[in-house]
Amino acid sequence: MNSKNWIELSDLLSLLYLSERTFYKLKKANVFIAGEHFYRIGEGRQKGKCIYGLEECRKALLKNSVDNAKKVKGARYSKHLLKEFSNRGL
Repeated sequence: MNSKNWIELSDLLSLLYLSERTFYKLKKANVFIAGEHFYRIGEGRQKGKCIYGLEECRKALLKNSVDNAKKVKGARYSKHLLKEFSNRGL
């Protein structure tokens, strides 16, 4: 593995064209997994800095995109149409 593959968050965000908020949402949704896509530097009780694998994170984003494309979304109705349905007793 190339040592330049492991970078800090600010560099990762600029290379992947992500905002920090979007990144943390994806991290919370387990798109990025500790030990697989990033590791934490530090010892003891203090939290250390996270170092991220560029290629690993890129692959995780691609996999997430494919998985989301497969999901079938249900039909959605506008509020106006729902109100009309309720008035008709449907």
